[in-house]
Amino acid sequence: MDMFSDREWFAVVSHVGTQHYLRASKELERQGYRVFAPMCRRERRNASKVEAVIRPLFDRYLFVGMHSEQPFHPITCTRGVAFVVRGFRNMPSRVSPLALRRVKARCDAFEDGVIDFTSSKRKELAAKWSKNQPVRISSGPFADFIGLFAGASGNVVQVVIEIFGRQTPVSIAPQHLRPTEVAG
Repeated sequence: MDMFSDREWFAVVSHVGTQHYLRASKELERQGYRVFAPMCRRERRNASKVEAVIRPLFDRYLFVGMHSEQPFHPITCTRGVAFVVRGFRNMPSRVSPLALRRVKARCDAFEDGVIDFTSSKRKELAAKWSKNQPVRISSGPFADFIGLFAGASGNVVQVVIEIFGRQTPVSIAPQHLRPTEVAG
């Protein structure tokens, strides 16, 4: 069983600023709720300096899992929480555990659990593939396609896949590739 199986999940929006996001996450956990607050590493440019910063993956959105017997009201009153995402009839909108599992799997693919979008990480990932190496695309519109690594350009890699019987080059972020064997 994973962290998403035994709860109902809802999207919560924190106040502006990473400090409020982290505060909301901590306070909700302290109150006995399960929290999934995915983070990412991005580059921030200040004048001539580029630095890596850690931010929420989905700006201000974190996810709260609760049992049916837990009260909902304390979530809305928690420090750092701006509001709960609501839908039809102003009811809190549920979030699919499957979607959260997919995001968590993506986070878990990185050593520290923080998705890395920095150019150095993308270049490092691109460097591990050799020309004509079979690769599987793990996400996006070409998910589960198998193709051949064709090269890297900037922050993307080129993969040649077969679409409608034609060899077609596509540009993919290197973190969306997995090694594979071509079935003969």
